[in-house]
Amino acid sequence: MRRKNVVIVLALIAVLIAVVSIWSMLSAEPPQAAEDEIMLKIQLDLKEDIGLLILDCKMNGVETSGGISNVNKTMLKHDEVLYWTLNKREYDHPADTGELTIRFRVITEYCDPNYENIYPEEYVILLDPISINVGFGENYATTITGDKANGYQAVFEEP
Repeated sequence: MRRKNVVIVLALIAVLIAVVSIWSMLSAEPPQAAEDEIMLKIQLDLKEDIGLLILDCKMNGVETSGGISNVNKTMLKHDEVLYWTLNKREYDHPADTGELTIRFRVITEYCDPNYENIYPEEYVILLDPISINVGFGENYATTITGDKANGYQAVFEEP
């Protein structure tokens, strides 16, 4: 009888931990930009999963490149929400505002990420560059739509 009570108590604790974990994930606030950052929220609205998403950025004459992939080497889900931050230090930018140009590159198949952001040409789809006026300490949202066959498009939402 005593063993049965211990099992019931342990099961209740496990259920409580699961409920608290799920509640925490659902009620979590989205990330916010720090004072010296620009936060990009990237909503994928695609017809298929993709391997990587590369961001080529230019601000104040300084060009940077980086990418988003899954650590576990799986594809990015077609409806996933991604976050990317740009730091003021990277752009030698003394002002709090400026024009940011971003060119997204969709890598249609998973490839191991590399610092040069060079991938097989047959997997790379370039999107048209987008220029927007941004401010450090602010969040911006963009949606990427499309598919391999018809191409992709990125559209920034008005803040």
